[in-house]
Amino acid sequence: MELDLVGQTLCGCKILRELQRGGMSQIYLAEQTSVGRQVVVKVILPDLLGDPTFLQRFEQEVSMTARLQHPHIIPIYDYGEEQGVPFIVMAYMPGGSLEDLLAEDPLDLSLATDVIKQIATGLDYAHQRGVIHRDIKPANILLDAQRNAVLTDFGIARLMTSSERLTLNGLVGTPTYLAPEVVTDECPAGPSSDVYGLGVTLYEMLTGERLFAGKSAMQTMWAHVNEPVPLIHEMRSDLPEAVDMVLQKALAKNPAARYASAGELAEDLAEVVRGTAPSLAQASPPPKLVEAPTAEVRRLEDAIRRVIDQVIKVRLTSEGAGTGVYLPDNHVVTCRHVVDGAPGIFIQFRTGEQISAEVVAIDTNCDLALLRLDHHPETLEPAHLDGLIYGAKEMEPGEPLAAIGHPLGLNWAVTGGHYNGTRMPGEEALKMFGIKLKVPMVQVDVAINPGNSGGPLIDRDGRLIGIADSIINPALANNIGFAVEGQVVYDFWQANCKTETALVAYTCGHHHPDGKAFCDLTGQPVQALEAVPMPTADSLRYSCGHFHPPGLDYCPLTGKPVYARGQGGETPKTDAGKETPTGPVTCTNCGHEFPACERYCPRCGKPSH
Repeated sequence: MELDLVGQTLCGCKILRELQRGGMSQIYLAEQTSVGRQVVVKVILPDLLGDPTFLQRFEQEVSMTARLQHPHIIPIYDYGEEQGVPFIVMAYMPGGSLEDLLAEDPLDLSLATDVIKQIATGLDYAHQRGVIHRDIKPANILLDAQRNAVLTDFGIARLMTSSERLTLNGLVGTPTYLAPEVVTDECPAGPSSDVYGLGVTLYEMLTGERLFAGKSAMQTMWAHVNEPVPLIHEMRSDLPEAVDMVLQKALAKNPAARYASAGELAEDLAEVVRGTAPSLAQASPPPKLVEAPTAEVRRLEDAIRRVIDQVIKVRLTSEGAGTGVYLPDNHVVTCRHVVDGAPGIFIQFRTGEQISAEVVAIDTNCDLALLRLDHHPETLEPAHLDGLIYGAKEMEPGEPLAAIGHPLGLNWAVTGGHYNGTRMPGEEALKMFGIKLKVPMVQVDVAINPGNSGGPLIDRDGRLIGIADSIINPALANNIGFAVEGQVVYDFWQANCKTETALVAYTCGHHHPDGKAFCDLTGQPVQALEAVPMPTADSLRYSCGHFHPPGLDYCPLTGKPVYARGQGGETPKTDAGKETPTGPVTCTNCGHEFPACERYCPRCGKPSH
């Protein structure tokens, strides 16, 4: 139910016009007639008043935040309930919200730093008095006429927990800005959660895009828990790379690894603006107490070492990458959706060697594709490519598994999990996901990350239990994944490993035999695409998404103007005149040690530089 209060008087304020309307409240510009000043009146919609405790909680929350007197916290002049309508009277900020400002363009670093500093002082003031905001985001940062920033809506997120329009499954806050520990309910929201929200806001201020944009609410929350934060300097080359150091610390998955206060974040960012390295972001993380691995864990780790060289990265000459498994006789099995319709495919091994590949078989029922390599890898001994064990095995729920792949197209990473069961075609268990299985699928409690598609799930013996299939994974928030069952993969390989004729990529986005006039899947007319060769050592990734030799102004495939986006390959960037770092480094996100030459932590995927 919505209200129309324009022209009425509420709490001594004459309502002039409506400023904003949301799912839980309406905001009006009003004149406080007793003192002749413009104010904002925020009224809570009657829909929420069915809770008999709401008005009591409303007064408790607002009275607590009304006592916060700080230049960068919105002043609350009055609050209460009149004519059955709960209201808050606040100062009017004519500059609108930070969200309004970001609708125009991203901010320059200097302005963003000023806003962060101002909001950080208000946050630290509130935290020192035991008040947590819980919903830091650009919409809750207001600007006055001189673009000074103030924080609003303290405590409102917690107040509205009964409304599913603000919260999801009881979570307090907006999914786009929620800290991982709040999503997983590992611990209640605290100062560190607000620091995380401020870091997400900083990311949006500098990029103009929301972190993990383009996802559903469930996927966004899962991404905050599992996915590494993208490097911002790759999107804005005008920003110092040290900005990423600040963001990665502010957005660490582990609350203990973040800045201890919002002020520390602001100070490090100010150091970047001054041209110096952010001191706190460079500090070593506190030592972690790690339990001695059990015999089961050591056995699984040994299996990973034996098979990891068989896990390859499937790369496309257009945008995209996935994971696959190297099989005997120079074959690779991966998910069909990773490669289908790609006119150029090449395989990258852990040694860095890259080999062109072609599709020889596809199965649409079980989302599998079989690739054939041009030649045997020269940088790996046969023993390194023969560690996987094939064949069915009876498993018990709870048995440990490892998923090996390339989350979001990064370098090799391993995630632990457990076997939950094998779901057969027609089973009731998957109706809740809207899935009709045509082949057996392994269900596990390890999330199948984007970019892991085609990567192996192995048990403690190194047996192929299945290959990850992220396209059949609708339960991201519950950390559930599905994989094509290992025996299905093995049977598919055996049935097609003698195939000689390669399939061709077509304009329909699928692979078919050569000479097709119509797509078997869509029935539409199609044309074969020109094959794109594997990029050479000097190739650059262009704005068209393809690799081409340097110096081109037009894409040879599309004919459209292009510009070079940077060199392909996985070589870490280094500053001119600086030596490449050596020795081990410790991940500031999970505490894992790994070689400094790696761009990403192999355990959690966090960027290392």
